[in-house]
Amino acid sequence: MTRPMSLTLALAAIATGAPARAADGAPAPGAGTGGPAAALAAPFEPAAPPPEAASGPEHGKAFTCDATPVEPGTVELELAWAPSWWATPGSLDRAGESQWFVLAAGVGILPDLDVRAALGWAFLRESGGSDPAARGAGPGDAALAVRWRFLRLASPAVDLAVIGNAVAPTGTPETPAALGTGQGAWSAGGALVASADRAPWTANAEVGWSSRLGAGRGDDVGLLAVNLAVGLQVAPWLQPEVELNYQHEVEQGPEADERILWGTAGLVVPLPPARVVVGARFPLWQANASAGPALTAAVKLAF
Repeated sequence: MTRPMSLTLALAAIATGAPARAADGAPAPGAGTGGPAAALAAPFEPAAPPPEAASGPEHGKAFTCDATPVEPGTVELELAWAPSWWATPGSLDRAGESQWFVLAAGVGILPDLDVRAALGWAFLRESGGSDPAARGAGPGDAALAVRWRFLRLASPAVDLAVIGNAVAPTGTPETPAALGTGQGAWSAGGALVASADRAPWTANAEVGWSSRLGAGRGDDVGLLAVNLAVGLQVAPWLQPEVELNYQHEVEQGPEADERILWGTAGLVVPLPPARVVVGARFPLWQANASAGPALTAAVKLAF
């Protein structure tokens, strides 16, 4: 699996998560009603939420974006930690790990439009096998995402949105002596996202695509991501959730496409005016890839 390409959608996911909600499921004061990543702007004085947005479970999930934008004037800050592990196919004694720390900032621009930016710092390590250990550390690529909700229904409670994202190659390049923290090229992509409520249940679905641009893309044609998440609001302050996350990296030339299906279990904890999300995902099936487990832990503050 080409790790920098995976980071593109991870930063985009972080850059489009839902904000914190109050204990009764309503938006926290100043939190709005608006999930790697990904996950990489700002008027003030939060607007009052419309009546139909004042109830319902939390939309945010660990690895699946949601379709509910931040309310106009609301500002969000999020700090996320996302470690992952991998093993080289055919060489069980060679493995690696990455530790990502990502800071994201977002703002609601219009009732159905918000913008987020995210930038991370990575620590990478790969060791074992016949090659010497390789390490890398430094800033990752910067991500910018724009989410526009084009459909909002009160009954049934459904939001539909499109997300556009761009990633700038601000990460460190890979060298013979060090692992790179960036993908080495600009990339752009988009996603169609749906969020639905049937209290106390909530669900998100996402289909996204991202492609590198220019000569730096190499043999990578693009990355397809399909995610489905379902959560149960068992208490005002707790929502367990499960997800299926599929990733298909399309290649050109002799290299085979890389495909991975993950299963995810997570907890969403609204603690107004903050929200905490923790999740773990494990590969259920993969082809021509080397993915291992991945974790995420994120704290978001809305004001």
